Amino acid sequence: MPCQTEPVGARETKKSKTRRTLADRAIQLFSERGYDDVTMAEVASAAGVSRRTAFRYFPSKDDLLMQYPAEWLAVFDQFMEEHQQRPLPDRLTGACVAVADHIEADPKPVRQLFGLAAVHPGLAGSYAVSSTAWVHRIAAEVQLDRTDETECLMLAAAVMGVINTACEVWATSTQPLGPLIVRGLDLLADPIRRPSSKYPDNSISS
Repeated sequence: MPCQTEPVGARETKKSKTRRTLADRAIQLFSERGYDDVTMAEVASAAGVSRRTAFRYFPSKDDLLMQYPAEWLAVFDQFMEEHQQRPLPDRLTGACVAVADHIEADPKPVRQLFGLAAVHPGLAGSYAVSSTAWVHRIAAEVQLDRTDETECLMLAAAVMGVINTACEVWATSTQPLGPLIVRGLDLLADPIRRPSSKYPDNSISS
């Protein structure tokens, strides 16, 4: 009888589910017992996989919790891909709201993530690296509408600042995340929409 192989789509779905299960079990244990008092072996056991499998998916405990930002970026990318014809400010806002909806669908682990990142230096560093990756991803979208790379990075950093601030407020309040992000991005709509400006070298004094 020929060996039946699992379809590629089914394998990827299974991998994604395993990654998310590991991340969810990790943040639950970290929140209950403290980040430093939980081992990767304990996370693996709680997720129903071997320690070796856990390390194959995540090289370190810090990487476990970066699963969430990775999911958010995938949601962002999908929205941007599906709405390429919309104006940039609308596209960015829509993509960020899609991410907010994804987070709000299962908010508890994300609230716990922000709480842990606030007190653990390692996680704060990993989250900063993730934020930098987001800035460059957003800048790539902004650069479709303008050519000045520095301006693109500045605008992308401003967008990321709005997202981070909205998430921090949301994590410690009862306010819904989507409207918080929209409120912040509305402040940037005109600068994002405005054509790239060229400043003479002597226009900015030191």
